[in-house]
Amino acid sequence: MAKLVQLEKTDLQYLRDWRNSDEIRSRTREYSLLNMVNQEDWFERVSRDRSNEMFGIHINGRLVGVCGLCYIDWVARHAEVSIYIGDIGYRGKGYGLKVLKLLEAKAFNEFNLHRLWAEIFDNNPASIALFEKAGYTLEGAMRQHAYKDGKYRDALLYGLVRND
Repeated sequence: MAKLVQLEKTDLQYLRDWRNSDEIRSRTREYSLLNMVNQEDWFERVSRDRSNEMFGIHINGRLVGVCGLCYIDWVARHAEVSIYIGDIGYRGKGYGLKVLKLLEAKAFNEFNLHRLWAEIFDNNPASIALFEKAGYTLEGAMRQHAYKDGKYRDALLYGLVRND
């Protein structure tokens, strides 16, 4: 069973290692390797900042990834969705969709948000498939928006409105 849990400092070494993996870094905005000082600085900023709500993804009591609502605009009531399963053994088993639905319920019901959106690079077919399966609409593309692995990548924008 998937569950969203507040992140703890003891989780940070896993987050650092996952975010430093070539596979995750090539599909996210992360561009350089992180050390524990970077990770602790991020944790302190996110812990104090009300425009970000980050959660550990726990499956059967084990931390396997991270998700959250970022850049929350409490006036316009929208946020960016961030999600990744860092533990390779838990990928491709349907947990991403379950976690995304838990995050949506938190966003729409607990935080009373109206719209969620995600920026997904075109070299991330698994995330594209996940968001499309979850009912998000492709709203547009920012052409050649990111430089990853020696190539310019399009950033695809997906959105979901509460009443979709």
